[in-house]
Amino acid sequence: MPPFTTQELQSAIAELDQAIFSHEQWYKSLLRILISRVPAEPADLRPDAHQHCRFGQWYGNVSTALLRDHPAFISLGDAHEKMHVYARTLLQLVSDNKPVTTGQLDQFENALDKMRLEIQSLRHELSEVIQSQDPLTGAQNRASLLPWLREQQALSQRRGQHCALAMLDLDHFKQVNDKHGHLAGDRVLISTVQCLQAILRPYDRIYRYGGEEFLLCMPGTTPEEAREVAERMCHAVAAQRIQPNGSDHILQVTASLGVAMLDPSRSVEASIEAADNAMYRGKKFGRNRVVTEY
Repeated sequence: MPPFTTQELQSAIAELDQAIFSHEQWYKSLLRILISRVPAEPADLRPDAHQHCRFGQWYGNVSTALLRDHPAFISLGDAHEKMHVYARTLLQLVSDNKPVTTGQLDQFENALDKMRLEIQSLRHELSEVIQSQDPLTGAQNRASLLPWLREQQALSQRRGQHCALAMLDLDHFKQVNDKHGHLAGDRVLISTVQCLQAILRPYDRIYRYGGEEFLLCMPGTTPEEAREVAERMCHAVAAQRIQPNGSDHILQVTASLGVAMLDPSRSVEASIEAADNAMYRGKKFGRNRVVTEY
């Protein structure tokens, strides 16, 4: 999933929760029709009924790109449309004063369960992303770091593909906080992560490793490519012109980066340490530079 802010994720979940509520209200109305034999809503008898219920109207006009572009969103739409096909069969039988068989009811219930499963799976995935995300910068937090790196290490071992790590630390970041305040420091961190995300690929990962320290994981990246990407990130960070909210000051920062490969012959922790040691050598050699382990 592409990177999104915590606020965007929370908005998507809130929007999804409202859609779930609308669907459950529709389902209660359906039960009332089936049990009490009251007239069905004309829209529910139409071939395109899935587009006219409140859930369907929401689905067709979803405002949050995070939901609209999510792969599971398409599956949810298919499940919702299929559920309405079976619902329409039941409602038409009621309208024609005909009996509903247990088989027909089971078909509808199975389709309903499938739709509910798709909804909850999507909601659960969004919730998991929030839990694994740093609330300030939108980078991944350290809770999911080691499991992900071990998975990438196993892939590297099985397929023989490269995976590069880069440890990035903002130079003299304490001076930013001391001189301009922590809100300005927060703005620098947020801007820097956005800067890095613009360079990295969607499947690369940025982890907030410490206060102003970030670990970047780049699957399928050779040592030469990793060095090149790290140099681009180093230059891009230095080129930032960051203006904190409510301030006339323009802040500039630099970063030191250490690059190492995720080596299957050693522990994940050892590979992280190698990138970290390379980064500290960059600090020692004058900062605002890239140093490789290899």
